[in-house]
Amino acid sequence: MNILSNVKFALCALGIAAVLLGECAVLASEEALSGEAQLSARKGGTLYFPSGDAMADVNQALIAARESKKLLLLVMGANWCHDSRALATRLFEEPLNTVIKAHYETIFVDVGYLDKGKELISHFGAPVYYATPTVLIVDPISGQLVNDGNRHQWGDASNIGMGESVEYFQQMAVSAPGMSQNGEPADGDLDLLLLEIESYEQIQADRLYAAYAVIGPMLKAYKEGQSQEHFEDYWNEVRDFRLKVALDIDALRLEARDRYASGESEIKLKYPEYPGFSWETQSQ
Repeated sequence: MNILSNVKFALCALGIAAVLLGECAVLASEEALSGEAQLSARKGGTLYFPSGDAMADVNQALIAARESKKLLLLVMGANWCHDSRALATRLFEEPLNTVIKAHYETIFVDVGYLDKGKELISHFGAPVYYATPTVLIVDPISGQLVNDGNRHQWGDASNIGMGESVEYFQQMAVSAPGMSQNGEPADGDLDLLLLEIESYEQIQADRLYAAYAVIGPMLKAYKEGQSQEHFEDYWNEVRDFRLKVALDIDALRLEARDRYASGESEIKLKYPEYPGFSWETQSQ
């Protein structure tokens, strides 16, 4: 067995039949599932399994992607999340499944109740996962994100149709040699502006992780049938914040590049300000 065969054997040890998948989709799971159970999980999109070492799982998937000369498709989500399940299901449906098998090695990573995944997403240069699911497309050679400029749309995966999904993943596969905006060369003022935006985003990321620490345990209890006072209000606050921040950050980067390309100098960006969460203001 060559290195690629060894890797694929290990990654497929969960009992997924190659004849059903065409290629093995990497699943971070602590226990093997039968082929029938795995087929049921694919149809229901419940493919986000807890792992003892998600980073090790992803590193194995990167090896497989390098050997197969494909991109790594890393999907961070949770089985409790409607949008996470919707995307996971669609990836195995035609015609999208053909595109995925041709261009990607796929791994699903469980973020728990918003308490997991920080180390993993930081490894690929992103400060936070804004939504479930979060889709990262990684060049396995450079480790750079191919889709850093437009990865946030998948938080609304249940409302994205098959045609748009196919177009997105085809386009990302074609544009991969150009790499992500994260890795593009920048000069002078633009470089400083992008670093400034990065620092601003990190501040918002820290706020979001602090919010996850508040609503994550409430979410777990809610999903287990326990009534949680203020949960829905808190959840909606955090949802609105994380979606708006993601769009605002993308808009800031686009504005910085456009203004720099037009020849403008000494560019000053106006950074959005966000209200405090209700539990923060109540404690003051």
